[in-house]
Amino acid sequence: MNEQEFVEQVARTARTKGFTIDTNRNGQMQIDFGNKKLHAEHLARLFPQILSEEADVARLIEAVAPGRPCTHRPMREIVNELNEAK
Repeated sequence: MNEQEFVEQVARTARTKGFTIDTNRNGQMQIDFGNKKLHAEHLARLFPQILSEEADVARLIEAVAPGRPCTHRPMREIVNELNEAK
């Protein structure tokens, strides 16, 4: 899986979990996790480290998108699904 495929798979999985996918004012795809959002650039910067079995998802997200703690749990669930599908 490359970076673009990762971003697309995260978006697809988020959509199946009921999260809204839209486009921000800069034209980037973004996932709305309720109170906060992660956009495609954030997701790309998480790749490939976030797919590691030892990844600290919260720490990685804070490094690329600080102040979005409500994204940690759903992203951890999405990453687990992606890893199980390998």
